[in-house]
Amino acid sequence: MRYGNPFALLPLVPSTIVPSSAREMTRSGVALFDDWLGGLRDGGVHLLTGGPGSGKSSLAFHLADAGCRNGERVVMLVHARTDDVKAHARWLGIDLDTSLDNGNLLLLRYRADFMKAVAHTVCPDDIVTDLERLIAPHRPTRVVIDTFSPFLLAPPPVASVVAALVELLRRTGATSLLTFPEDVESGYDRSLEPLMSEAATVIRLVREDNDVRRAELLNIRYPAPESMTARFVIRQHTGSAVQHSLRLERPALRVT
Repeated sequence: MRYGNPFALLPLVPSTIVPSSAREMTRSGVALFDDWLGGLRDGGVHLLTGGPGSGKSSLAFHLADAGCRNGERVVMLVHARTDDVKAHARWLGIDLDTSLDNGNLLLLRYRADFMKAVAHTVCPDDIVTDLERLIAPHRPTRVVIDTFSPFLLAPPPVASVVAALVELLRRTGATSLLTFPEDVESGYDRSLEPLMSEAATVIRLVREDNDVRRAELLNIRYPAPESMTARFVIRQHTGSAVQHSLRLERPALRVT
């Protein structure tokens, strides 16, 4: 039994497609990623984890906005209501309306009955197929999913749904950023293994006070920076910026 496509779509206006570059490192337009890591892996999957208020959504907005301002096509899937999403973006100094109007941004959200649709779907992979039908025509060079945790509500085996999502992101060839509202530093549900084994970077975010957040690099698949930890700030209208490195010692890190 199907409940229709579980993602809600905002209207868009067609625009010129900007092709992605070679699958190497790319400047993301986000200070934390560029100044600390030297950019993101072009076409790679990047994962941000951390609790509420740690800065995951703010960084996700900045990555999407930087792509749009660069003339790229961007897909963003969000959990929050559209009004709340736009309000958060405005607080950061980001104008989503312009990117939506010119067709650079395709903004999707999980429908209110997403949990019901997932629970009653005959084939859990259909959820990912529905998402692909929406984003494939847009041909994005960046995909941002804030958060991907609703996919974990699918009936067992959940790992197959996660694997299908990872495969979809690989097929798009887009540089993607996924957020996850839990700490994976000391371990994680084995259902996440398809994502954890594919992710180019896994970064844990921690909120230290109202402005300052700490980013800890848990895993990286390209040359590691000198410091495995960095601080960054999030402020109204100016968004996020790297403050300074916290320390040079290297915590447990898997480099593959």
